[in-house]
Amino acid sequence: MAERRDVWNPSPVEEAARWALRRADAPLTPEEEAAFQAWLAADPGHRDSYQALHATLEDPALTEAMAGLDAMPRPARRPMFHAIPRVRRLLPGLALAACAALALVVVWPNIDRYMATPLRYETASGQGRTVTLPDGTALNLNGNTVVEARLGHGHRWLTLSRGEAYFDVAHDSDRPFEIEAGGRAAITVLGTAFDVDLTRDVVELSVYRGRVRFTAAGAGTGRELTAGQRAAVHNGQLQALADFNPAAEDWRQGWLETEGITLGRLAERLSRRSALPIVLTDSRLATRQVSGRFRLDDPGRLLATLGRVHGFTVDRQADRLLLVPAA
Repeated sequence: MAERRDVWNPSPVEEAARWALRRADAPLTPEEEAAFQAWLAADPGHRDSYQALHATLEDPALTEAMAGLDAMPRPARRPMFHAIPRVRRLLPGLALAACAALALVVVWPNIDRYMATPLRYETASGQGRTVTLPDGTALNLNGNTVVEARLGHGHRWLTLSRGEAYFDVAHDSDRPFEIEAGGRAAITVLGTAFDVDLTRDVVELSVYRGRVRFTAAGAGTGRELTAGQRAAVHNGQLQALADFNPAAEDWRQGWLETEGITLGRLAERLSRRSALPIVLTDSRLATRQVSGRFRLDDPGRLLATLGRVHGFTVDRQADRLLLVPAA
């Protein structure tokens, strides 16, 4: 028996349909808009597919043509040479009907998504939250995180637009579970456990159980990760795989272990646990590399300790923590 594939690799036309529905849903975030523009720029065919689909669906003549065809009485049979002029008169409507059929084929798999009730969950900085979706999928949200789920009859979708979340996806072979991370990466699974960390420049996936397909936006087939593997999408490119210990305590237990993370990304992750936002006053600080295993319960104290090693100080103000290069 052939092995069943549990992943979905959308074609450019299917991607165009997904973007059209996402843009119809609500205004895109700045990050999603940037990802949309990057997808359009990645291949001339992407823009052609999107514009053709959008124009077809928005054309009011399409509805009129379909209504006209439905209402048109059927003529009595005539010799072929008498029917030719009438066929010619019908060609514009038939062409529009064909476009409608094509649009239906392209968009129909996404109609399920569009019709599903959106479920939105959000946390503030310093706040965590555990959520169980109606299908039994468990989400553990870090601070400053926003997710939206849509559970359809044949598919399950979730958008992570900010922050970090751990997913324990309920197995359902008839409804694949797909996650879009900031418009920059896609993750497709059936039933597994994994973590997605979305920061300004990086989408990082860590698989704790099962297997997951990880794809950079517009990149095609992506790569399959199994338990104990981690990968990241940076600047639109899928980076090399790395191993980690899925049994080790992580952010859910108040720990962060990392190898070679930039200080800018570390500050962004620590801001999820901090009552005050963390701001770097010098862009040169953002690129400094930091490694280690850190407690997350006191971000200010942790940064002060790191500052003695990496050459910066922490200026605690009423509304933020400033990281300032050492004199």
